Amino acid sequence: MTSTATVLLALLTSPRHALGTDTHSVGALVRLMLGATPAQVAPALAPAGRTSDEHWIVVHGRHNPGRSTPPPPTGDDPAQLATLGTALGTPYLSIDGPGLRALIPSAPDTRPSAPAQAADLGWSLGFSAPAAAPDLPGADRQAERALQRAIAADAPAVVHSSDPLSLDAIVAPADAQELARTRFAPLDQAGSPGATVLLGTLRTWLNLHGSWDRAAAALGVHRNTVRHRLARIAELLDVDLRDPGVRMELWFALHWLPDDHRTHP
Repeated sequence: MTSTATVLLALLTSPRHALGTDTHSVGALVRLMLGATPAQVAPALAPAGRTSDEHWIVVHGRHNPGRSTPPPPTGDDPAQLATLGTALGTPYLSIDGPGLRALIPSAPDTRPSAPAQAADLGWSLGFSAPAAAPDLPGADRQAERALQRAIAADAPAVVHSSDPLSLDAIVAPADAQELARTRFAPLDQAGSPGATVLLGTLRTWLNLHGSWDRAAAALGVHRNTVRHRLARIAELLDVDLRDPGVRMELWFALHWLPDDHRTHP
């Protein structure tokens, strides 16, 4: 409800929304601020002719000055608001510095698409899946995660996937790769047999659930060699490989390593 109220308040208290020109929206804001739920006020915001089963797409945006020549818009710029509102197909839009948030009326089965005009103006956008009014807080989180992925990929827009939520889905690819590089950077000081061999040994050992014998057989070395390499890894990374949490962290870091750092025995 807080997310909805923030967008509506910024929209409806601006000078272009004089009382009497948008009475339905003003009435919805009053009800919302006096304790009504999003589900109760959403019908007042729906365009004429829509069914009572109104859904909403939440949009989060971030202005990227490297993608366009105009300076970042401000919340008081009616031209920018009108252009973006037309591009997104909604009047429910708020700009706060380089940030943008919007609500788009939608049918339940609508898949959002990125408007070309928004990209041309220098925006990265994240779209939620259509959500009923009571589910707007979850849609707000979806839009923010989608925006972070768009920023990481330098893409004009990313639409929330309906795939089950996973760790990969909520960690930006660039952040994940940087975490992996940083986590394993101390192995560059390993000396012989080198970071590549150590990473391959660690990956094999973790993949085989910490079995010394199976890892040794897979790598074609003596089990004591595996133990020695893992002890060296633990020393350089300053970790205890007996800790399941540490092993889990290292497994994800290995998964996130860029292709040029990956190694398979």
